[in-house]
Amino acid sequence: MLAPDAHRIITASAKFPKPSTDFRPAYGTAGFRCDASLLGSTVFRCGLLTAARAAVLGRHCGLMITASHNPEADNGVKIAHTHTHTHTHAWEPLATELAGYSGDDEVARLLVNLLQGNPGDVPSADSLAVLVGCDTRPSSLALTEAACEGIQAMGVRAVQLGQVTTPQLHFQVAALNAGHLSLPPEQQLHAAGEDAARSALFLDLYFSTLLPAFEELCRGRMSTPQAPSSPDSPLYVDCANGVGAQHLARVAATLASATTGLHLHLLNKGGAPQEGGGRLNHLCGADFVQKECKAPLGFSGLPASARCCSIDGDADRLVYFVLQQPQEQPQQGQQQSASSDPPTSPSLHSVSLLDGDRIAALIASFVSDLLKGLPQPLAQTIKVGVVQTAYANGASTRYITQTLGLQVVCAKTGVMLLQCIVLHFSQRCSSLHLLRQTGNQAPCILTFFRDSMQLQHSCVAAHQLLLLSRVINQTVGDALSGILAVEAILRLKGWTISDWQAMYQDLPSKQTKVSVKDRTVIKTADAERVAISPPQLQPAIDKLVAEAGAQARAFVRPSGTEDIVRVYAEAQTAEAAGALAASVARTTRSLAA
Repeated sequence: MLAPDAHRIITASAKFPKPSTDFRPAYGTAGFRCDASLLGSTVFRCGLLTAARAAVLGRHCGLMITASHNPEADNGVKIAHTHTHTHTHAWEPLATELAGYSGDDEVARLLVNLLQGNPGDVPSADSLAVLVGCDTRPSSLALTEAACEGIQAMGVRAVQLGQVTTPQLHFQVAALNAGHLSLPPEQQLHAAGEDAARSALFLDLYFSTLLPAFEELCRGRMSTPQAPSSPDSPLYVDCANGVGAQHLARVAATLASATTGLHLHLLNKGGAPQEGGGRLNHLCGADFVQKECKAPLGFSGLPASARCCSIDGDADRLVYFVLQQPQEQPQQGQQQSASSDPPTSPSLHSVSLLDGDRIAALIASFVSDLLKGLPQPLAQTIKVGVVQTAYANGASTRYITQTLGLQVVCAKTGVMLLQCIVLHFSQRCSSLHLLRQTGNQAPCILTFFRDSMQLQHSCVAAHQLLLLSRVINQTVGDALSGILAVEAILRLKGWTISDWQAMYQDLPSKQTKVSVKDRTVIKTADAERVAISPPQLQPAIDKLVAEAGAQARAFVRPSGTEDIVRVYAEAQTAEAAGALAASVARTTRSLAA
């Protein structure tokens, strides 16, 4: 049993005082996020708590230092949960409570009491590790050190992965717990130094899982007569000036010598400002492209037929897009140099989005096609479901349920909440393909195919299903593996981007946000699609939706990452969607004041 040393915790905690007594961050769906200068004590205490959680569960855990799509000056921390455990939410209030304490003795007391009440089954801390990854923000290195000091104060080994994507951290934690990965000795880690050299020590299994499966899956189009070859045009990738750029460079280099026909052209790769490197998430990244419906910086001069996609700062979000109209824009180096800020309202392409809804629909369509090629007894045992959030476009839901005939389940926003739905399905089905999609997080597919493994050499469909399950990161939404999955499926189907767009027509939608005095007065039910508090709010929304016409819908929900209330509206025209969103926002502001 891990026996924490209260004196050691207090001594270490004193090095990371709270920025002020009234600083009380809350652990939300994205963990903790705020201005990086305020986060030292919070990240240290997350290190303590994650080490305690590892001890209670008897499993390796992870911490990711990132604020994802937030501006570069922000940062954050999120616990990477072990793949097979669902009792996660009980730990989130503890993280908030711990972060709010003003005294170091309070911090130590909570950890000691926690482990006394939950002794776990770990013989010693030597058998446990907490993996710590970070993104490329200037503040990430110091916060990584704070996290490691917290982990070590609990007597647990802290292992720095260096600069990795959030999905890569999740993959490593899952692989370590499954026994597929062993940790390098400390001497080797020390010799590797920081950042890229260190992360390279850990990521061979990640890349050797995804890339060979992708190459083999793409080769299947040559032996599939019903799928004509699709144009092998380049894919232009907006890397958001984030950590995904260095890892996509490895993907691009590997595939350059392969026969898949996928050629990645990486833009917004970051780097030093004096060398023309851009700012993280500044007028680029998946969140910017999706919310603004504009192309990122650096995409001037591309042909109208160019295939484009965008990831976010920690590479767990992915959107594809097509440029709609020409733009006049200075060269990338001029826009992103340290001495020349981009214009306040740069002239950027409008884009046609292929977002998380459409990516999930594409993969669901492919899986549905493959199921038809399985032996009937096996096909009948496989249940396919798509887990969406309230933000999923209504047209995508109708396509999946009515055209594909698949089940759709709605979950609250947040990858952990969707994971609970996934595990619920897995407990009910012996063989399962289940796709999940949250916002624009790259869909994840979880597979349980014992019978398919036996059939893979005699059944093409079974073999391709197994390859797809290796291409897609099984632990969490992953933009890098999402790109590989989309590209493989388009090739196997013989589809162009236009073919993909033609699957269904999105309903126009509008998102906005409302500042209120206290966002917690807004309470929701039915996977955040219905407001139950204030009591007058939902009837007012229902009335506005009815007035907006057929297929209109709207909902509000308190943000899990910002002190705002988010508003979403859909209608048959863009004008109607915008008007509905504005009306719901005014009503929310009035009733929640």
